[in-house]
Amino acid sequence: MTRTSGVFWNTVGVTYAGTGVQGSALNQLSTPTGIFIDSSDILYINDGGNYRSLKYLPGSTSGILVAGTGVSGSALNQLGLSTRFNYVDSNQNIYISDGSNSRIVRWANGASTGVKVAGAGTSGTSLNQTRTPYGVWVDSSSNVFVSEYTNHRVTRWSPGGTVGVIVAGGNGQVPFLLVGATSDRLSAPSGMFYDETMQDLYIVNAISNIVVKWRVGASNGTVLAGVAGSSGSSSTYLDFPVDLTLDQWNNIYVADRQNLRIQLFCNGSLTGITIAGLGTSGTSLVVPYSVALDSKLNLYVSDNGAARIIKFSKL
Repeated sequence: MTRTSGVFWNTVGVTYAGTGVQGSALNQLSTPTGIFIDSSDILYINDGGNYRSLKYLPGSTSGILVAGTGVSGSALNQLGLSTRFNYVDSNQNIYISDGSNSRIVRWANGASTGVKVAGAGTSGTSLNQTRTPYGVWVDSSSNVFVSEYTNHRVTRWSPGGTVGVIVAGGNGQVPFLLVGATSDRLSAPSGMFYDETMQDLYIVNAISNIVVKWRVGASNGTVLAGVAGSSGSSSTYLDFPVDLTLDQWNNIYVADRQNLRIQLFCNGSLTGITIAGLGTSGTSLVVPYSVALDSKLNLYVSDNGAARIIKFSKL
């Protein structure tokens, strides 16, 4: 067991989705990437190697196809070679970061095709384009936030808009020699979480090995986890983190990819606690890619290299 702030998790996980063997049947996954759990505890999975998105109803042993055809492509009913993260709104509309197609697509609940809501579909640095989109979040006004991994920025796209507005970063990548000393830039922003009430973006910076909090429109961010410009495996370090989520107390859960673990940083602490993966006596992770919590604070991890989603139960 791992305990923190009165909460316990079982460090021995169970396979919640997928079989652990790469495959294309509806009970299998292939290199899963982003996961999202909605308010009804329905799990949505970007099944990257199968060019599709699945949803798993609570307790189900098989997924339901909700986006994509299973064949890579750029048509609006298809997903490309590198889907990243996802977001599901209160109406179960699905937003998918379709990286190789340089766009965010929205699949209305039950639709057989998507609608482009961010990006021109061509990679670039102009504000009508995205380049390697990773994270996606949607606020209550249907504004779409996109973290652009190789543009080192987060852009906001208004409903129906064709041009994004930079709301974090946008000053280029952190220079290598200054990677630990520059707070006005992002470095390979990946997964993100948006606190709409406070207008704060929580952004994973994969290359600089940190999580930052960035007020929308501010000129600088604040490091909340990791040591900028340094990687390591001790409790204060991260190594190529890729995703995060927050709970209702603003504790931060990080998919610490190269360290093969999930780190919890309690609100206000720069010292992490390993709650799943390497460093515990529980279930090993192969390539932890995405992390999510359900309504009971059970922890779910997209284990990209093991073709499964693992659930670590809160005790």
